[in-house]
Amino acid sequence: MSKYHVFSVRTLRDLVSNDAWAGLTRYPSWSYASDQILLRQGTQGTHVLALSSGLVKVVRSDRDGRQRLLAFRGPGEILGEMALQGEGVRLADVRTMSKCKASVIPAEDFRRFVREHQLAYPLAVLASSRLREQTEVYDGAVHERLAVALIRLVEVSGVCSFPLTREELAQHIGVGRNSVSKALKHLGSDRVEASKSRITVTSVESLKRMLASPTST
Repeated sequence: MSKYHVFSVRTLRDLVSNDAWAGLTRYPSWSYASDQILLRQGTQGTHVLALSSGLVKVVRSDRDGRQRLLAFRGPGEILGEMALQGEGVRLADVRTMSKCKASVIPAEDFRRFVREHQLAYPLAVLASSRLREQTEVYDGAVHERLAVALIRLVEVSGVCSFPLTREELAQHIGVGRNSVSKALKHLGSDRVEASKSRITVTSVESLKRMLASPTST
């Protein structure tokens, strides 16, 4: 991968005015512990969440029981808005990876808010950014894809250490667990350290320099 540039995934907070975001976060907020399901796959979209702090992961269970870790979301994100369209069924679980705080916005209130604040276009831009994110994470050699995913994790969360297993990283970038282990070895502990259930990025800048290098080593 030559001179690879990791684009930053935009949040709804990036795309709307201060007043609009403040309006969403004025709704009652709840605090959640780590490893809780905030939104459950297959349920009706009765509300959305405006995430003000913490880190979550979006996980889909396929019909054969396999799980896919689709994305990570951090502060400034809106969660569950896609279920307010079409048949109104949630397509994935949203699970906390840390302590989180989110405002709970009823579906009809959110639809009205979107109309009143003309948020249809920002939401379309957000959907496009998320589609590009999911496409890019499957591009390149395994160690490059892993580097892209970890850089994004740091960007969306603001921290460098995450409760993630090799299996979850494999689900996220679409490879096997052994491939992730080899990729972690390739990246080296000067860039990423991995234990059984935690991944720590030791140098974001080194990961970025690696991706920008023509040889990407």
